[in-house]
Amino acid sequence: MALEDELSCPVCTELFRDPVLLSCGHSFCRQCINAHWTSSSSRNCPVCRQVSPQEPVSNLSLRNTCEAFLREKSTRKEWDEEHECLIHGEKVELFCQTDEEVLCSECKKHEHAKHKIQPLQQAVRQRKEKLKAALRPAEKTLWSLQNSAAQDAKICNFNQSQVQQTEKRIKEEFKKLQQFLKKEEESRIAALNEEEKQKRAKIEKRTKGRIRSLSDRLGEVEERMKDDDVTFLQNYNSIMNRAKCTLPDQELSSETLIDVSKHLGNLKYQVWDNMKDICPYYPVILNPHTTPADFSVSDDLTAVTSCVHRQDKSNAFPLNRSRMVLGSVGYGIGTHTWQIEMRNSRHWSLGVCFRSEGKPITQPLSPENGFWGLRRDGCMYSFLSTPTRFSIKTNPEVVQVRLEDDYDVLGRWQRKVSFSDARSDSHFAKITGVPAGKELFPFVIPEDQSVPLRVVPVPAKITLAGEQVERNLSFQERYKGLIEICCWVVIALLVILSFKRDGHK
Repeated sequence: MALEDELSCPVCTELFRDPVLLSCGHSFCRQCINAHWTSSSSRNCPVCRQVSPQEPVSNLSLRNTCEAFLREKSTRKEWDEEHECLIHGEKVELFCQTDEEVLCSECKKHEHAKHKIQPLQQAVRQRKEKLKAALRPAEKTLWSLQNSAAQDAKICNFNQSQVQQTEKRIKEEFKKLQQFLKKEEESRIAALNEEEKQKRAKIEKRTKGRIRSLSDRLGEVEERMKDDDVTFLQNYNSIMNRAKCTLPDQELSSETLIDVSKHLGNLKYQVWDNMKDICPYYPVILNPHTTPADFSVSDDLTAVTSCVHRQDKSNAFPLNRSRMVLGSVGYGIGTHTWQIEMRNSRHWSLGVCFRSEGKPITQPLSPENGFWGLRRDGCMYSFLSTPTRFSIKTNPEVVQVRLEDDYDVLGRWQRKVSFSDARSDSHFAKITGVPAGKELFPFVIPEDQSVPLRVVPVPAKITLAGEQVERNLSFQERYKGLIEICCWVVIALLVILSFKRDGHK
């Protein structure tokens, strides 16, 4: 109650109501000090007797404090009334662990006499500790998210930089296309104008010939008319026939008209066909986000080179932790072929693998870890699945990789990868038993510094809508191995039956 005493008026001893401050520094209720001064002959302070000539001023700070005290007191009273036992009317101070209920002392004696009871504050403390323990994982997650804000900002900045670089490259490529289209347009318009010029010259030449022929005939008739009378009369009929003879009308033919169909027929297709020379199609596009720091990928994403030093444009957020570059698209079903140009490189690896985005890949690169490929080391070759090495007659400068569907002897779907010399079309290696049902991504590993591995473009072709990529194998192709086994079993049974028959005879 000490605080309530401090907030009480010295005159009425009640909580201040509209407190005012005298010049001496003491405070009173406005009504109390006015009543005191009315009954007194002087305007003195009831506490220190000092005279206050000025009018008292409102003590706003004290008034706010008193109002806050009243609100808190009212709230405390409501809480005490609310937390009283509804049965016994006593204050709730206990907690029953058996029934998980709050109790008063009378409840403990009667309804919960044999239950496990603990003080209310202790129960609250224990459960708050459990709640804090339950919140720790969420707090750690929140802390991680807050700390990752800087990483997220770095990723956003990196993405923005990539957008700017990619936009620049797109504009450059479209500028090349626009230049090509502009030259193509000028060339075709020039061809059209040249045809018109040739047609006009041909028409003018023919017209001049007709004019010259007719002029010569008129001149001839006029000369014959100057002959002497006897000669004129003797030749009159021939001269008349000559005068009556006219040139035939000029016939209209396709040779004299512009060949519009030649200039407009399949115009866009012809332009596209010519555009293939500057628009090569690459079956594999490398993913720059899988590039190690000391690898350099070309701007068109078709070549990769192993460099001596770390690149300035290194991959800030690698999606692949192995020293390789993956293709940007994975292959599921069907047959897929691509070629890699090595030139004079003597150390490289290539093949297909499962994608493990954002996770470090366990070494070595083996089928157990999702890798199927071929490695060259000097003049020797080996599969990623075995250390056994072999050589081939000619070391290819361009290797063709072929991924296709395959079936085992029981007809179960699997996949196989084959390697051949693209220049001589000679097959030299094959990997079977590759698991199916999951996308496989091409990968390349350049190991000779400054010697790039480059994806070879293929001729573009028109693909009809809905063309099926997957090759549907016949029953004989799918179950070829199983059929062979069954045939041998049947032959063996026939031989055994033949021997038994001969034995009985």
